[in-house]
Amino acid sequence: MLKTLQIVAILQGIFLLFILFQRKRLYKQVNFWLLLGAISSVILFAIGDDNYNLFVSESNWFLFHEPLIITMFFLLVRYYKSDKNSFDKKDSIFIVPYILNIFLNLAEDIPILADNYIVLFFDGLIELVFMGMLLYTLYDILKRKKEKWLLFFLIPLAFVFIIAEFTYLITKSHETPFFLESYGLILTAIFLFYLVLYKLIIDPKDILPQACHNKYKSSNLNELSITHLKTAIHRLIVEEKWFKNQKLTVNEVARELGVPRQQISEVLNVHMQTGFQDFLNKYRVDEFIHCLQNDMYKDYTLLAIANEAGFSSKSSFNTTFKKLMGMTPSQYKKELPIL
Repeated sequence: MLKTLQIVAILQGIFLLFILFQRKRLYKQVNFWLLLGAISSVILFAIGDDNYNLFVSESNWFLFHEPLIITMFFLLVRYYKSDKNSFDKKDSIFIVPYILNIFLNLAEDIPILADNYIVLFFDGLIELVFMGMLLYTLYDILKRKKEKWLLFFLIPLAFVFIIAEFTYLITKSHETPFFLESYGLILTAIFLFYLVLYKLIIDPKDILPQACHNKYKSSNLNELSITHLKTAIHRLIVEEKWFKNQKLTVNEVARELGVPRQQISEVLNVHMQTGFQDFLNKYRVDEFIHCLQNDMYKDYTLLAIANEAGFSSKSSFNTTFKKLMGMTPSQYKKELPIL
């Protein structure tokens, strides 16, 4: 039965990789390759499961255990919220625990080191690091909205990983009860691959950050000017509350800052991963919530407060608020504590 599930997971994963490669140009490259790495790590686990290895019985393919999966998904989620277009060399530090894990597994095969207290101590320490990376990844996703579909895989992964660690501490055996590690992760992998394929069809923009193709290739912005423009945009729109102007346009912001309109759009779209209206609406919603909690506005209608915050119509306000807050403005007001 498990062998059948392994084959299904592997074939499904390979098919998913093929589909993703067809869409490669649509996504930011660093995010694309990290997603491919994450999916590949799950496929390799399905191939090299120690209990039921498809190719070599009684093997120990520790290179493809949970530490590789945890590392790849940690980096994948980390780069979802990043505006970096390439892998930052500084982030290589997050690969170090996986490399140390490899050396510790090798040490276990050397009789003189197998029961060495120092080796056992570092082995336990590295396992705690992976536990921390996994839990932080879950926490990171829960803080935001877009990547929550990953929880369908990462929560079962965390559950299996914790059970596996407790089992090893108690029994000194890597075999989890009812082969939970094998069946649990491979079944979850099958579901993950179906889910990614489904989202590629229904909402491909939700899988990975989109690439910006040559739209700004003539731009002469460097890192310093990008930083300065980010600061200037934030000062003007947020600190000086230009977002409250219902008719504010990119052209007005560009004129005020004395730069071409294209550079404002580039900084927002490429380096801040947002559109002009989305940027304004985020702070309009924040302002609405702030006003809602202010006694000065207690006699205002919700629409009047929304207009005060910069929204020009009831429909755009309601749509934006629900998108950002996950509920309607009236539902949000009902949940506010009564002072």
